[in-house]
Amino acid sequence: MISVVILTKNSATYLERCLNVLNKFSEVVIVDNGSTDATLAIAARYPNVKIYEREFCGFGPLKNIGADLASNDWVLFVDSDEVLHPKLAEYILSLALDDSKVYQFYRKNYYDNLLIDGCSWDNDYVTRLFNRKVTRFNDNQVHESIITKELKVEKVAQTSERFIYHFPYTNTSQLMAKLEHYANLYAANNYGKKSVKLWMIPLKTIAAFIKNYLLRKGFKYGYEGFLISSYNTMGVLVKYLKLYELGRKKNLAMAIVVDDENVNFEEIISSINSQKYLPTKLIVLISDQILSGNKNQIQQKFHEELIVPVKIIGFDTQDTQLILKSYLLELSEYDGVILFEHYNILKKSNSTYLSRKCILDDNFNQLQNAEFFQK
Repeated sequence: MISVVILTKNSATYLERCLNVLNKFSEVVIVDNGSTDATLAIAARYPNVKIYEREFCGFGPLKNIGADLASNDWVLFVDSDEVLHPKLAEYILSLALDDSKVYQFYRKNYYDNLLIDGCSWDNDYVTRLFNRKVTRFNDNQVHESIITKELKVEKVAQTSERFIYHFPYTNTSQLMAKLEHYANLYAANNYGKKSVKLWMIPLKTIAAFIKNYLLRKGFKYGYEGFLISSYNTMGVLVKYLKLYELGRKKNLAMAIVVDDENVNFEEIISSINSQKYLPTKLIVLISDQILSGNKNQIQQKFHEELIVPVKIIGFDTQDTQLILKSYLLELSEYDGVILFEHYNILKKSNSTYLSRKCILDDNFNQLQNAEFFQK
């Protein structure tokens, strides 16, 4: 016995065609994550369909949830924009299933009902049928795959009747929405695992277009071929830009110590506002002697004139590192703090600045008279 598992979200367009072909399967598990169209109403019309609603947690994890919800150990995954050829459905039901195997099927991809047999959409075999007691999907947020280690991948040969129809997109708006969604998932999934050099991104992008439009014959399909080749190329560009951005982004606060009774607060505010790289937050450690009787006026001045959020902290000890470290417990959203022991190093006559390169390269020793505290 085989259970079919389908993930859905606003999948009404093709779901009826998809489910009609699956009527001979004893069970179809629908795992929906927030549909607002007619998806659930369509699914409810089929007696062999069971509907579950779950939050989106990434494609790999959500597919594993679907497999766990199935009644049968053998599970066939079908996308909500796919339709099995009726003869393929019959063939799958007749298979003598082997627990040591996973099964691949050929998929034909269409753009706005036009078959695209190029642009890297060709020669598309997808692994979809397996025993959940033997294997499962990996935990990738996007571009998930079935773990096939020590298993044999059996490719069901394509015939004129054994394939899957795939209708992923009908317009450019759908392409762009999917591109952004997948790029975000890719960056989040690979942050800390993979890295990319900035100079590699344009090379990867150019190579992607050459591969899709020229080598994979996208040019044969006119407008649609150029569009899909461009989409695939932009997918490479955007996913690596997002990954690179995550890798270089630092969320830092800046702290300065004010213990000079002749301090010029106007100068401090002007200096902070003119930094080439603005801190996420400014922490001003001011001696109690200076704050005494002036705290409200000082706070008001900073809050009104400073371009970044500010926190004023009074102290009565010279151990500013101890003060800052204790306050760091409240700064859980920041990666760390740049501490300037004397506010006057921010003067323009001094060469020390809170520069982007210094932060991004972790070269905090370039900050003279400053120390970096990391949580």
